[in-house]
Amino acid sequence: MTKISSIFLLISLFTFSTTLVFSQKDNTLEIKRIESYRKNVDSFVKRADTPDLIFADVSDYLEGSKPKWQKFRSEKILEKFRETTETYTIALNWRRNGRIVASNFTLFSPSGDWSKYVFHHFREDGTLAKVRSELRTFYGDYIVIEDRYLDIRGRSISKSVQYLDLQTNKPKKPTKDFLGDNPVFNQNDYFKKTAKLPFYHLVKK
Repeated sequence: MTKISSIFLLISLFTFSTTLVFSQKDNTLEIKRIESYRKNVDSFVKRADTPDLIFADVSDYLEGSKPKWQKFRSEKILEKFRETTETYTIALNWRRNGRIVASNFTLFSPSGDWSKYVFHHFREDGTLAKVRSELRTFYGDYIVIEDRYLDIRGRSISKSVQYLDLQTNKPKKPTKDFLGDNPVFNQNDYFKKTAKLPFYHLVKK
């Protein structure tokens, strides 16, 4: 390698490492901002208590029908509906200043062998800031908690996954079978923008 090539290599490595350091620092700051915002939204949801937008997929789960979302005026009305027709995907939503800032999904199966909860925190511009999913399944007796932070462009800037024992809530190492053959765990059930929510066309009705 020539002297000039060596210099260019050193410059390239320095530039790359400097960019990486700044990128990591920027991500750390952004995650802190998102966490602060998330806590603010959670406090708002807690104070509001009752969601102001309630939707459920009323399609026939066992027939594998195309999703059919329906709007309900209250949780009480939804529960009454479920007495005769079960809904296996439910979404509770909270708006602030007319915009959805929290959307919590509950998904489960007719057999009752798994349930999944997906908590969205949306910025007021409609982009997803943070999403937490929690899978509880009797398949191996696992709880899987995944946290994902996203920038305003929808790019994932941080992701973490915890595996816990369903019975003890203690950390539990996942088996290869569980990781490799679990369609419920492997599918992404989150939405990067409020406009992409499957019931969004019903929001203003």
